[in-house]
Amino acid sequence: MIKFKLLLFFATATFLPEILCSQELEFRKSDEGILLLEDNRPRFFYQTATKSKDGEYPRANYIHPLYGPNGEVLTEDFPEDHLHHRGIFWTWHQLYAEGERVADPWLLQNIRWDVQKTSTSIKENTAEIKAEVFWVLTSTQKAVIRENVSINYERLENGIFSLTFDINLTALVDGIAIGGSEDEKGYGGFSPRFVLPENVSFHSGTGEVEPHNLPVQGGPWIALKGSFIDSNPGKSGIVIMGEPEKLPSYQGWILRSSRSMQNMAFPGKDAVDIEKGKSLNFRNRILVHSGLSTKEIEAYYKEFRNHLN
Repeated sequence: MIKFKLLLFFATATFLPEILCSQELEFRKSDEGILLLEDNRPRFFYQTATKSKDGEYPRANYIHPLYGPNGEVLTEDFPEDHLHHRGIFWTWHQLYAEGERVADPWLLQNIRWDVQKTSTSIKENTAEIKAEVFWVLTSTQKAVIRENVSINYERLENGIFSLTFDINLTALVDGIAIGGSEDEKGYGGFSPRFVLPENVSFHSGTGEVEPHNLPVQGGPWIALKGSFIDSNPGKSGIVIMGEPEKLPSYQGWILRSSRSMQNMAFPGKDAVDIEKGKSLNFRNRILVHSGLSTKEIEAYYKEFRNHLN
């Protein structure tokens, strides 16, 4: 099964000669993006080229697929219920520039992501991608935000790995503001779209968290438990981590048990300004595991918070 998935992936991407190797980790760059392999198994793919579905819903600058330890595809792209959802992504409904509402990046309207200056590095058990990304209005071809993103993979233990995102948004023009959905949900920001098993449940450091239509307060991390990993049905899981106290107008967690993304929502329906030349920075981590306890997740969260970038 894994060999079939790899052959299918290789058949759909034209790989360039550039390869960076160190021990068991390897980056491969293609015209479409950058693939990380571990022991010749795919771990994740960073989409750098614009991708669409029959010319609709164009997107770039996101992760898909994210693979589990045995080659399971953990994320979804172009899901039928929300065709604008795309793997692990980070964006908002409202984008203002020079004081005017100019685009809806969440719905992929009047916006494109121009991914430039990508670099990769591998050191021991870690592999990192860095990129400079310009948010460009398709109506004027004008870049209004420069994004500097770092995506760091770390092999932690057998069957456990993390993907850490450090995202920095710099306003290139006056009047930049971003905001979430203009309703009580207020969703926007870091938003993974996972393939959710039927037995999925949500947990924080204080116990199980029940999803609601509106944001819920669940602490700085949320664990999704269920049959995510083939070798550990019912015991595997994914943890989403963040730094809620550092987010402007943090709303809480948007959690869904089927047909949607999960979201650490900010800033809600009221847009927040980013002054020209100033930046907004936020960090998140995805932890994939095969049965960690709450105490063990807390230890990994502490390491995430103490990590110096």
